[in-house]
Amino acid sequence: MKKIKIAVADDQTMFRDGLVKMLNEIEGVAVVVEASDGKELITKLKTTPVNIVFMDYRMPLMNGIQATKVIREKWTETKIIMLSMYDEEEFIISAIENGANGYLTKDDESEEITKAIESVMATGYYLNDRTSKSLITNMVRQGKVTPKFEFQADKIKFNQFEIQVMCLLAKEYSTKEIGEIMAKSVRTIDGYRSEIMEKTGAKNSVGIVMYGLKYGFIEL
Repeated sequence: MKKIKIAVADDQTMFRDGLVKMLNEIEGVAVVVEASDGKELITKLKTTPVNIVFMDYRMPLMNGIQATKVIREKWTETKIIMLSMYDEEEFIISAIENGANGYLTKDDESEEITKAIESVMATGYYLNDRTSKSLITNMVRQGKVTPKFEFQADKIKFNQFEIQVMCLLAKEYSTKEIGEIMAKSVRTIDGYRSEIMEKTGAKNSVGIVMYGLKYGFIEL
């Protein structure tokens, strides 16, 4: 199987080394470019194309936002996952508006990073479950996020409970709250959520909301 080629750009050597090690341990992934700032990254991408760039939001010489703009102009198919110490909405919005495909905080675990890789390659986007669903709704409405899903809505059948779960997730309700609203156990709601992810290819609740918005199961 052809490996997904990754570039990592971060000026903090210890973090970069740790991330590279983590990424290389993921099956089907290989880090082929390392850089300490955006300028060095752009130079290396000219001779070594990659599928995904993991890039620090703040770097010297050329920061993550500036480098993202250059990559969007020169390598339109390359996916960009922005990394930051912060998960405030203003940072997420700035990253997505300027062309990033995903946003992760630097303390996210390997499992989250694996999901991000799978999702950006399949749908073009990944945001973790800490991301506000109302923020996602606004970005989809404004056309800032246009996810693509392998499994089209006309080929999938959802029952009324799965659709209700989609809508309630979009309203920021927790699994426990959804269970109380629907008069069902947390385990049952988790089952509906897992079934929706299996049907759509979504990796988390944010992906479910994106799918529901894209195909009209959730009203904007």
